[in-house]
Amino acid sequence: MDEQRQYAEPALEEEGFEIDWAGILAKLLKRWKFIILVSFLFGCLGIAAALLAKRYYQVSVTLAPELQRRGSSINNITSMLGLGNISLDNNSDAMSITLFPEICQSTPFITSLFDVKLDPYFSPKAKLAGAPAPVPVTVFDHMMEYDKPGKRISDKLLKKQEDYRKVFNDAIIDVSALTPNQMKVAKALKQSIGADVDKKSGVTTISVVMDDRQMAAQLADTVTARLQEYVTAYRTKKAIDDYNYYEHLREEAHMNLVKAQQAYAARVDYDRSVILQSVNSEKERLQQEASLANQLYSQMSQQAEMAKAKIQEDRPMYAVIQPATMPYKATKSRAKTVIIWGFVGVLLSCLWVAFGEDFFKKAGKGVKEKMEEE
Repeated sequence: MDEQRQYAEPALEEEGFEIDWAGILAKLLKRWKFIILVSFLFGCLGIAAALLAKRYYQVSVTLAPELQRRGSSINNITSMLGLGNISLDNNSDAMSITLFPEICQSTPFITSLFDVKLDPYFSPKAKLAGAPAPVPVTVFDHMMEYDKPGKRISDKLLKKQEDYRKVFNDAIIDVSALTPNQMKVAKALKQSIGADVDKKSGVTTISVVMDDRQMAAQLADTVTARLQEYVTAYRTKKAIDDYNYYEHLREEAHMNLVKAQQAYAARVDYDRSVILQSVNSEKERLQQEASLANQLYSQMSQQAEMAKAKIQEDRPMYAVIQPATMPYKATKSRAKTVIIWGFVGVLLSCLWVAFGEDFFKKAGKGVKEKMEEE
């Protein structure tokens, strides 16, 4: 065993890999011109990539929803009116807020934005130069890049869009069976629109990324408004259904009250001079029916009014902390792109000088010796 260890230790030392940092540094200093040249070429490629790539702009809207409970005051009113069976407490604000990310990514919500018209950015320089203002374009047409040729939608381009819609059936939106173009636009919008919710504070940030700064701001406003409408409809649906139900019952009770009152009045007028007990009993019965109908109508009226108040109670309120503002800087800086490309050039050139040349020389020498042996 000792002999095996003695023979093994030198073998491990021979197989050990040590990096000659001094030698690598000497190589890099010797080939500094090559490194600078490669870095310059990559920097030029970075400049070209930065100029040719689309510039995207991000707009964020911050909302602070109302989280306090507002049903206690109306519950006091219901108890005073004898309607204690109606519960108007509202604790579901947080639940509605957490739905924002899912709503933003839902297909029905995304497809509802297809027909929203946006105004492309019109620079002050172009206005001073007297250039024609760009025509508003829908989100769908912009995502399909129908508005790209010529910065203005000409009659020929409009005709082309109509032909596209007829061929691909893009004019009809069926959420269960989207066309290829609709699926393409929906996917692009899902990547462009997002919502982030802080579950502790309830603060919601809605962000939109587009290649036009003014369109991004307008779409962010639209998405914010649509989200509020969506959640409001979701939150108030039950209260609206209850109101419609009680309103229907109130109308029926009112009709029954009118009929009962007319029947009682007619009976009284007809039997004014009659003193028979049977006639008096009939009048008392009709009077009681009219009284019950009046009582039922009053109760349904109260229920309908409280249900109407419940709609307002369930309507969520949002305070806009940060409104949509048109950005003037793109999300990715062109200078940053050039720097990244230049860094990649420096890294690759250094790796080539330090390791690549020797590796390929050895590999080529080995192949040459093997060929000579054969």
